[in-house]
Amino acid sequence: MKSILLATGLVLAATPAFAADSQNWLIGAWKLVSATQNGKEYLGPNPRGQVLFDADGQFSDILLRSDIKKFKVNNRAEGTAEENADVVKGSIAYFGTYTLNGDTLKLHIDSSTFPNWDGTDQTRIVHLTGNQFTWENAAASAGGGGVKLVFQRVQ
Repeated sequence: MKSILLATGLVLAATPAFAADSQNWLIGAWKLVSATQNGKEYLGPNPRGQVLFDADGQFSDILLRSDIKKFKVNNRAEGTAEENADVVKGSIAYFGTYTLNGDTLKLHIDSSTFPNWDGTDQTRIVHLTGNQFTWENAAASAGGGGVKLVFQRVQ
């Protein structure tokens, strides 16, 4: 019986849904409010995005510029080189698993629109203030130094 209780305790302790209440604040949907890099707009004016965290340790993140131009042909597989470059330079999406320990968010990226991130482990520093949290990424996918994102909880 003692070993069953110990094994159950280890499983629960390793599951994000059973983390300390102070860590559960991240669970839910968050809308991107601002994005800066070195004090300048990152992803242009009025960036769009959403990050989702579930209680089972899964996450999904989508970030994009609001000024990406529509394709002339209504078929994404037939975009021009310029249209495709605009999308690549103006967006990123990725998903995987996460753990939160204090202000350290550890991500395991299963897959990304930036394939160099597939299968990688990354760290973000996060801070909660009211209904917003700040996400700091020291190594942005587009280079140029760290990025600071601010997200607002979706009501």
